[in-house]
This record gives sequence, structure tokens and C-alpha cells, in this order.
Amino acid sequence: MPQPRKHTRRKKRRARKWIDPLALERMFDEAVGYTSEIEVPRVLYHYTGWEGAKGIISSQQFWATAHDCTNDEAELVSADAMIVEVAQELRKNAAGPAAKVLDLFVSEYSKKQITKMVTVCLACFSVAKDDKDQWTKYGDNGNGICLGVRVIDEPPPQESHSRLVIVDYSEASWRKTLREEFAKVCSVLSRPGVLPSPLNFRLGVSALNRMAAFASISAKRPQWACEQEVRHVTLVPHGSHIQLKEREPGGQRKRYLPRTVRADGKRIAFSEITIGPNRRVEETRGQLVQLLADAGYIHGDLEYPQIAASELVPWPSTSPKG
Repeated sequence: MPQPRKHTRRKKRRARKWIDPLALERMFDEAVGYTSEIEVPRVLYHYTGWEGAKGIISSQQFWATAHDCTNDEAELVSADAMIVEVAQELRKNAAGPAAKVLDLFVSEYSKKQITKMVTVCLACFSVAKDDKDQWTKYGDNGNGICLGVRVIDEPPPQESHSRLVIVDYSEASWRKTLREEFAKVCSVLSRPGVLPSPLNFRLGVSALNRMAAFASISAKRPQWACEQEVRHVTLVPHGSHIQLKEREPGGQRKRYLPRTVRADGKRIAFSEITIGPNRRVEETRGQLVQLLADAGYIHGDLEYPQIAASELVPWPSTSPKG
């Protein structure tokens, strides 16, 4: 009888050295949590036409366009090849559970990449204030409006599945970040006590997929760098009860999701509203004051903006609008 009891105690001592799957999951969550450390500028700018500005102020919503309906044909896939390359590079020196997880990640990535799992809806902002490129591309060639929106530290709307992401236009930066973050997962998997179990493999692959998804969302090709974009990202899982709306500007089908950016019915906090350089200033200023009043804005409140004219010199365009 004494021998079996001694053997049982040895088994218990060995078991205590194994890392519990829940503890391992928390370690992976900490590794993936690096994205929350990115500091977003306190004011973001949204360039739009006059009708778009009216709609945003009146409805208190921005339109987040589905990723497959944007003007960038490489949206969310720019970094795909590099994501796989980095995993393959790390695999060369990996062993044990880390090697297995990297193999699984590479073999499954074509089916698990973010565009196959969810629809990513993007409302686009810029850190560029009163910028001619922005006015030309998105502000009705200078005839539109630029909305300066305050980024306030407060809880987001419940069940929004949304966050702000700063776009990275440097391929060298994509590679460096991916290598560092994937290496964190490999480090966790290489710790003593991490068993080569199916559950631990799934946890490791899940962590890599989440990192890859963030890289896909934040990466854009260098030719778009002039946009200086920060995106308000909403993830809509395939098969979700959330239904995207549709419109057909210029005959092109666009799917989008109206999104509020503050919880509990709070109004959008505008820092400033800039009138386009090719737009009639005083007439537009009066229209904006009325729109803000109709939407419940009170002069002097945090949410009430300064209204200013663009400092840019007007350029050849259509006749001034107001």
C-alpha cells in the first residue's frame, strides 16, 4: 500500500508544474494586448461633402464602409504575404509546441484570415488638419466640410465591437512588429510546463490569428501614406444578426454600417468644423450654426465646435458652393 500512495504524490507534484490552460490563455491575452498601448491623437479630422456633413451632424452617426467596398483594392490583404513569411521565418528556429503552432497557423491562414471570418467596417479619419490632398479626395474638391472630432477617454457604446486603429504605411514596420509580436507567442509556448496538447495548440494559433488580424487592419500600402489615416473599425462576424445597409453612389454598390462614436446618446464632441476653401464661408457658417442647434448643441459646451474657414487659397474648381 505505501508504494502506490508515493507514486500518486509524484504524479501530483508533476501535475502542479504543468501550466493550466486558463493561465496560458491569460498569457496569450497579455501578449496580444500590445495594441491597447497605441496612443491615438486627441483630435481626428473627417473630410466629407456638404451633404455628408449635414447627415453626420443630424444623425450623430458616421458611415463605416465594408472593407470590400473601399477605394483600395488591397484593403486588409496588403500584409497577408508578409504575415505568412514572418511565421515561416520564426518556424526555422522553433521547437516543441511553438513549432507545431506555427505550422498550424501557416497551413490554416488562408482560411482563417480576417476577411474570411468577419466583415470589417471602416469609418476613416485623418490626423491631417486643413490638408489640400484630403480636401481634394474626400472634401468635394474643396467644396466640402472638415469635421474635427475630439477623442475622449470614456467607455465605448456597449456591444460596439469597435476601436480606433492607426494605419501603418511602412512595410518595414509591418515586418518588425509582426516578428516581435509573434515571438511573444512563441516565448509563451516555449515555457517549461506548456504541454503539447490540442488545447494549447488552439490557444497559440488563436493568439497568432488575433495579431495577424490587427496587422491586416492597420496595414496599408505606402502610396496611401498622404492620408495619415486613423480608422474607426467595427467587426461584424459572418452570419451576425447585424445587417449592413446599401447604397449605390455613381452606380457602384456600397455596403456600410451607421456607427455612433459615443455611448448613452451623447453628442459627437466636435473640436472644430472647417469650411472648405472653395465654399462660401459666411453662408455656410450660418447653415452650420443652425444644423448644430437643431441637433441639440449648445454654445459653450464641450461638444460645441469652433467654426472656421480653411486657410488654404482656393484653387480652380466648380463655382463656390454654400
